[in-house]
Order: sequence, then C-alpha cells, then structure tokens
Amino acid sequence: MSVEQLGQALTVAAAGRVGSEAIQDIATAYIHFVRQHPGLYEASFHAPDRDEPQLAAASTVALQLLLDSLQPYGLSEADALHAVRGLRSLCHGFASIGAQGGFAMNFEASESLHLTISAFLDGLKHLRTDN
Repeated sequence: MSVEQLGQALTVAAAGRVGSEAIQDIATAYIHFVRQHPGLYEASFHAPDRDEPQLAAASTVALQLLLDSLQPYGLSEADALHAVRGLRSLCHGFASIGAQGGFAMNFEASESLHLTISAFLDGLKHLRTDN
C-alpha cells in the first residue's frame, strides 16, 4: 500500500531523532519518495477513507511520527496538527515544483529545502504553549 511505503520511508528517515533534525530528514525523505515513486505518491496523496481500517492505520502512523517529531516545539494539539498540515504542504509543493523543473536556477535544491524547513520550524517557536 502506497501510504504504508511513504510512512515507512519517513519513519526510517527520522529513526532515533526528534525536533528539527528529524523534521529536516523527514522532509528530505518525503521529497525523495515523491521523486522515486511519483505514482505511489499520487495514490497516497488523498486523506484516507476511515472505512478502510488498514489505510487509516497506515496514515495514522505517519501522522504520529510527525507529531512526535514536533514535540520539542511545545505546541498545543491543535497547533501541532496545523503544523503537520503546513509541513506536508511545504513538502508537497517543493516536490511538485521540482518535478516540473521549477528549480532550474543555479542553487542547490536540497539547500533551498533545508532553509525553507528551517524557516518554517523557526516560525513554530512563537506558538509554544509554555511561553
């Protein structure tokens, strides 16, 4: 199942890490998965049908991985879910633009991804619940 394969790739990328290091590695693995398996990615892109328990469970694994990785940011549950949506959107957009040849400038795309994810993570710091 495509969502399981994506989840497994993200889990391997984040193994043993949380916080910014895990998120950077997850984003890189996400982009790599899209490049290597565009058809599988497309199949995993939609929200799971909750009437399909195996698909819902596989999607929950990836969601929980991201939520666990964001724990050091001290976000409320709602803000953490918003952050997961934002991160997913950044990765999807970055992968889509790259697939269309939109990063033809003389800059390393992986550096652009790292800087973009760093800026996103820095922005999460103002949402901390313990401020």
